[in-house]
Amino acid sequence: MKIIGRMCGPIIIAAILFIPAFAGGSDTADMPWEHFSFSLGGFSTVLDSSLVLGSSTLGIDINPEEAFGLDTSIFAIRADGVWRFTQNRRHRADFSYIDLRRSAEKVIEKDIPIGDEIISVGTLVQSRFDLQIIKLGYSYSFFQDDRFDLGASIGLFIMPITIALSGDNIKGEETEITAPLPVFGMRFDFAITPKLFLKQDYNLFFLAINDFKGAVVNTKIAVEYNAWEHVGLGVGVETFRLRLEDKGGSDYPVVDFVGKLEFRYTGLLLYGKVYF
Repeated sequence: MKIIGRMCGPIIIAAILFIPAFAGGSDTADMPWEHFSFSLGGFSTVLDSSLVLGSSTLGIDINPEEAFGLDTSIFAIRADGVWRFTQNRRHRADFSYIDLRRSAEKVIEKDIPIGDEIISVGTLVQSRFDLQIIKLGYSYSFFQDDRFDLGASIGLFIMPITIALSGDNIKGEETEITAPLPVFGMRFDFAITPKLFLKQDYNLFFLAINDFKGAVVNTKIAVEYNAWEHVGLGVGVETFRLRLEDKGGSDYPVVDFVGKLEFRYTGLLLYGKVYF
């Protein structure tokens, strides 16, 4: 409940303070909300993860960054798209993609059990931990005028994950996990000036079915400046936390692993966008 309160608090406060003042609405032609935009930028992020996998191919209980020397800070390319596909601009489709690929080579400092074997101290191990985050979403603006755009959203996070190990006396272990999880959220865009915008997006998901538990918490706050006609710039901060747990008897058919995975990041996003 504390997490939900933190996510919804800024939107609720804004709605109480500002919406009554603009309840009269505006003509659609005067709206600053673009029909379409595409953003591309760099994402500098700090990552942290923990992993327990008990499948037949890979059975470990580790912090991958500590055990295998994976980078805790990386720079990635990120893409986002927005399409308001109705004339009143209240119906909106969203897309985002980020590719967080990491690899490392390290001499193991303590024994690590893997399946029926043990990676012994002193073994040189090459590791790879790849995570792609694809988000598809739909939202409806239940309040919109020439200053505020407040909407509720539903979406899907699709997260292909690959964990691979190779090295001396290691057969070349690899596990792939696909984690599609639905999310519900709210977004709040505020036109500070006709060219300067504050944009907020909050998403939350939790599901427990028998032996399966999944949770996603995602927040993004950005400031955008439309410096030129059809071209803008933006800077933002995003946090993301994923938790998956499956003890093996799950009825959730789309997550194909046994174990537990926790992954989180906080990052700074700088991007350019085109809009129409």
